[in-house]
Amino acid sequence: MNATKTIDVKGLGHAEKEGLIFPGVQALSDGETLRIVVEFNPVPLVYMLKAQDSFDISYEKEGPDEWILRVTKGGPHEDQKQQFRELVTQLKGDEVSQEAKEKARTLLQNVDAKTLGVLEQELIREGVSHEEIRSSLCDVHLEVLRDSLVAKRMEVSAPHPVHTFMQEHEIILASLKELGSLVGRLKETNSFDAMGEDLEKLEDIAHHLVEAESHYQREEEVLFPELEKHDIVEPPQIMKMDHVEHRKKRQELYQFFHRPKENDFNEFKEKVTELGEYLARELESHIFKEDNILYQIALQVLSPEEWEKVKKECDKLGYCCFTPQD
Repeated sequence: MNATKTIDVKGLGHAEKEGLIFPGVQALSDGETLRIVVEFNPVPLVYMLKAQDSFDISYEKEGPDEWILRVTKGGPHEDQKQQFRELVTQLKGDEVSQEAKEKARTLLQNVDAKTLGVLEQELIREGVSHEEIRSSLCDVHLEVLRDSLVAKRMEVSAPHPVHTFMQEHEIILASLKELGSLVGRLKETNSFDAMGEDLEKLEDIAHHLVEAESHYQREEEVLFPELEKHDIVEPPQIMKMDHVEHRKKRQELYQFFHRPKENDFNEFKEKVTELGEYLARELESHIFKEDNILYQIALQVLSPEEWEKVKKECDKLGYCCFTPQD
């Protein structure tokens, strides 16, 4: 168990705060954690410590009356990494016990997005496959992480690139919800004529999902390379693997709506149902991981100057037809 110390500097003058915080941070040994309690968000301190690349920084509490910053020397502890390795194994099976879920919840309740990304990256570099990490982030894993990740999520406002990405995600999720409803009705239908307006609605959604390609292009060509400059390599690679699979399925669904009535209805129904259910399920999971893990890592490691660069490059590539106007 890591040793944890706490200093409360609420109400102290600037010089007094510095006189306690910096010696406390410098005195940390590998694996030790310092909890810093202040009455405002210590953003300058966070950037200063992150620039040193020897501390793992996370928020334990974010306002409104006090902020608690956790500063750990040396990043994730070795025993935490071993526990996470065991967790990956336990969560990748078809059936996961309640005991395993509770173990995961206990282990991850104090892990922020950046720490989770670093843990995954280190395990991959030690021989755990990308596919094992991907499969560990299944519905069960996300069920375990969902509440704690959402609670710790940092929000940004327009025109920040992450705000744009997340706004686009909301629109894609709305389309996926409608896609799920349309596929449900399709299962109960026996002919193209009986589909009525649903045929046109399905075609619109298939087109909408293909039009989202600009969203993925901006991630792959702008955001991910900036993360890789900070040695955050494996999480973007995992997201790219998702993109490849999802892109193929989106395009395949779209192709079925080019002269759909030239196909046998039962074949059309079977294939559209299969693709629709896959996309509704997998894209929702993927979007959750990006909103609550990947983007959160990016918000912790990229500087304001780097975000300005990301914004300019995203503007050059252009946006989706449904991107909200900021």
